[in-house]
Amino acid sequence: MTNLLKAEKTLNFPNDKTYQAKMSLDTIMGIETALNSSILAVANKLSAGGLTLSDIIIIITLSVRAGGNDVKEADIKEMVSEIGLVKAVEVVGDLLTMALTSDNEQSEEKKSQV
Repeated sequence: MTNLLKAEKTLNFPNDKTYQAKMSLDTIMGIETALNSSILAVANKLSAGGLTLSDIIIIITLSVRAGGNDVKEADIKEMVSEIGLVKAVEVVGDLLTMALTSDNEQSEEKKSQV
């Protein structure tokens, strides 16, 4: 389940592990600092196929921590290993889309879903 108005998404991993991920302003700033790049540049890098596995792990780890979960990077590495690289890229794509979508776009999208 995704809550676009709060930039939150539920991530479901194998073995019934479910985490709430959040792309708050602090999360976005943390990603930018960790990757030494703007969030838009990170999204462009993803679309060009240039995001590394380390980048993917960092993005998922920071967003899951922002969702209120006490996880270590090693935990996320294990889960990404279980779901595979393609699914991990899809998850990161969803998270980056939430980060880049404005409140107005989110509100319009929510209205169109009703």
